[in-house]
Amino acid sequence: MVQADAAQLGLEGTSEALREGLALLHRRAQLSALAQSYDDFYGGEPAPISEVTAALYSAD
Repeated sequence: MVQADAAQLGLEGTSEALREGLALLHRRAQLSALAQSYDDFYGGEPAPISEVTAALYSAD
């Protein structure tokens, strides 16, 4: 399974596939940390939108 997936992605060998997997794991961890920092900053509430964005979606 790993060899077939690696070949589909153009990866040569198990080491390159493992490096790619670790890079994906690292990116996912960074995104998770970013999401957590937003949640911490806004206390779990949705982040406010700008006046410009609000104007784009207003019913007027």
